[in-house]
Amino acid sequence: MYSVNFILQFFMVFFSIFSIYLGKVVIDALEGVETLAAQDFFLEVWVVNLLSEGRGPEYLCENLYLLPIALIISAVFTAFFSWARMYYRSFSSSRIYKDLQYKVFSHLERLPYTYFKKAKSGDLIQTCTRDLDILRRLLMGELSLITYSLFSIIICCGILLSISWSLTLVSLSFLPIMFVYSFFLIKGVRKRFRATDDSEAMMTDKISENLNAVRVVKAYHNEAYEIASFEERLSDYKKKFVSWRLFSSFFFSSTDILVFGSECCTLIYGFYIAITGQISAGTLYLAFTFVQIIVWPLRDCAMVLSNMGQYIAASERTKNIVDVPIEDTDSGLTPNIEGDIIFDHVEFHFEDQEQKEGVIKDLSFEVKKGQTVAILGKTGSGKSTVVALLTRLYDYTGGHIYIDGTELKDIQKKWLRHKVVPVLQEPFLFSRSLVDNIRIAYPEATLENVQEAARIAALDEAILSFKDGYDTPVGEKGITLSGGQRQRVAIARTLLGQAPVIIFDDSLSAVDTATDLKIRQNLATRRGNLTTFIITHRIATAKDADLILIIEDGRISEAGTHEELVKKEGLYSRIAGIQSQIEA
Repeated sequence: MYSVNFILQFFMVFFSIFSIYLGKVVIDALEGVETLAAQDFFLEVWVVNLLSEGRGPEYLCENLYLLPIALIISAVFTAFFSWARMYYRSFSSSRIYKDLQYKVFSHLERLPYTYFKKAKSGDLIQTCTRDLDILRRLLMGELSLITYSLFSIIICCGILLSISWSLTLVSLSFLPIMFVYSFFLIKGVRKRFRATDDSEAMMTDKISENLNAVRVVKAYHNEAYEIASFEERLSDYKKKFVSWRLFSSFFFSSTDILVFGSECCTLIYGFYIAITGQISAGTLYLAFTFVQIIVWPLRDCAMVLSNMGQYIAASERTKNIVDVPIEDTDSGLTPNIEGDIIFDHVEFHFEDQEQKEGVIKDLSFEVKKGQTVAILGKTGSGKSTVVALLTRLYDYTGGHIYIDGTELKDIQKKWLRHKVVPVLQEPFLFSRSLVDNIRIAYPEATLENVQEAARIAALDEAILSFKDGYDTPVGEKGITLSGGQRQRVAIARTLLGQAPVIIFDDSLSAVDTATDLKIRQNLATRRGNLTTFIITHRIATAKDADLILIIEDGRISEAGTHEELVKKEGLYSRIAGIQSQIEA
């Protein structure tokens, strides 16, 4: 890819310089055959011989019409290679951007769950869009500019040195000053850009956060506060952006003075040596034009250096993502999973916990294939962490979990997550039809399979009441559905996979008691060997379970059936009493 661009750049520079050199030949020819014949530089001799077909300067001066024809032909070649370079660069740029986005997004999708618990969605969005676009500009725009400048500088300097070394030294005298000046000012530009970039990331994160929490904002009539909060971040971004752009403008305008100073010195000294007869008028024209070709690209390279803060910041943010090891979901055993589960003195604590006293402490219980286990407990007691451990979103830090006699950590994650499937409390629905949302993980499922799963989830009647039935489009995050309907879509989606172990993580909380009962009755008709975990706060939901676990502070405080637990003076009995009074 770069080699093609490299070749196109070389020929574009070659024909551009060739066209300029033809201008020198035209001026020398117009001065007379003596001036043209006096030029002994090998390139001019070659051009004269090429245009005169070896007949010499006299023939060329007698047939001046050949010169404009040569200029037109050279200009056509220059335009062609310029177009080809721009076309190929645009094509390559879009391809690089696509490859970068695919690489970063596919890497994000494979990162462990723990990474997303810490990362901010606004930062990730900015990295996947703006930062990757900055890197694309660097790879195909700025690097291309640097190679173009190198070609132009090497060829032009070579020709200038061959014609007049003194004129070359005068022409390039300001360049060391420009580089030293740029080196010190670029640090300031880079520092201000980093501050601007961080501020923009905070602003993006605020937008993302509000879009995700729009229902909460509306429910609490909190729009004014959120707008004011966003305005603060916007003002901070504006302040830092203006500071960055003002400093950048000062840098570019001040370097322009050095560029014009270099051109002015070249012109003054060139006039002097031309008047004294050391060079011809054509050589003066050539030298002045070449100085512009050299100085302006160098100034543009200084601009690239001033933007290095952007490139470094963008590359660091991207590197912070792609350097995170992806989750290994492919290695491990793929045993036959039927649903026998044993928790043997299981412990768990988060890595960043200052105190190693775990979220789960010495958790032990046993579930037989086909049984239903209900888990109750106060908020924060560790109920949902049990779900995360069973699906290996987290790995337990002590004890053992066995599924059908196999240590859970030895089982391939991909295989495990096909066999142990949770229905989450806050299901996420995509902006697609209902049928597509239900079979999102099983696209090969037939409509009959989808309808059966919807029936068990007590969703079929609601779907058929819609005008388009199963083809009814669902708004972003399922916003067109009620909370209970969204939960039932998630239940139907899970049931479609025929997994031997299903976990309801408080996923019946948004449905009424009658619908809750209907779903559990439908599940009982197809239960068979299905092992079911139900995390709930409702006694009505838990009472028919084969085993009820009460978790307090990460430990099992009570365990047994409904009849056994209501007789004890524990948390379960107290909850049952309170809920029975409410229902009465």
